[in-house]
Amino acid sequence: MVVQRRFSIQRWLISVTVVGVLTLCASHAASAADRALHHPLIGSAAPDFAERLINGTGRNFRLSEQRGDVVLLGFWTSWCGSCRAYLERLAKLNATYASAGLVVVGISLDDKTEAAVDIVRALGLRFANVADTQKVLGRRFAVSDVPLVLLVDRSGIVRFGHGELDAVADAALVAELRRLLDE
Repeated sequence: MVVQRRFSIQRWLISVTVVGVLTLCASHAASAADRALHHPLIGSAAPDFAERLINGTGRNFRLSEQRGDVVLLGFWTSWCGSCRAYLERLAKLNATYASAGLVVVGISLDDKTEAAVDIVRALGLRFANVADTQKVLGRRFAVSDVPLVLLVDRSGIVRFGHGELDAVADAALVAELRRLLDE
């Protein structure tokens, strides 16, 4: 009888634990999706800009010239603790999806261009990066925190936005990216 009761209590504890973990996971996934939907530019035309690339080529990047491609705008700073891993993730997305029509551009919000250039060189980033030392793009794209990803569809509409790329957010980003590339 005691063994049966102990077994019953153990099953109950396991059930409660599993339900709790599943609820927590669902809550985290929902909060990640909610955060993705609350950026003020979602559904609006992305503000156009032209900035000089900081990779030493002397070329400019103009957002409106990317129409027909899906554009991932990645806002970052050199002092952001999670931005290095974030930039490495953007580099992997660029390598994986560039041939399908993805254009990745990093936008550094550092006060000094040199800080951004140092990070781009240290990480060996091959995708476009610009420096917004005056924070003009930061204001136009309503950047309140870094890192921030904004996905712009082939017609120039901001369709997705997200901050930190944890596992849930990364999966949501990849799913949205694939959907936009398939449109």
